[in-house]
Amino acid sequence: MKFLIHETLRTLNSDDVFEFGLGEISRSGQHDDFYEAEAVFRRNNKGRKHKVPGLSEFDVVRRFMQYIGINLRAIAKNDSVEFDLDGLTLDEYIPLTKTIRDIFDE
Repeated sequence: MKFLIHETLRTLNSDDVFEFGLGEISRSGQHDDFYEAEAVFRRNNKGRKHKVPGLSEFDVVRRFMQYIGINLRAIAKNDSVEFDLDGLTLDEYIPLTKTIRDIFDE
């Protein structure tokens, strides 16, 4: 699978490795005015896939970031996992409160 976005995160306090990615964005087969892509989220090579729909390519990327951010925050909270984010907080690494255009403008 080709990825538009692909990232691997290591943890500071465990041997867990997290990998996530967003496949190529294409028109939805069911709705002509929608786009979609497949998001992949893996923890120690055990993965799950999720279809990410949206009205535009930007919307698909934004929803992907929300999906990954929610999953990583839940794992950090529930499993007490600390990620190695090169000094950034998880909110700075994957912001959920900003639009894609705000992020690109920074």
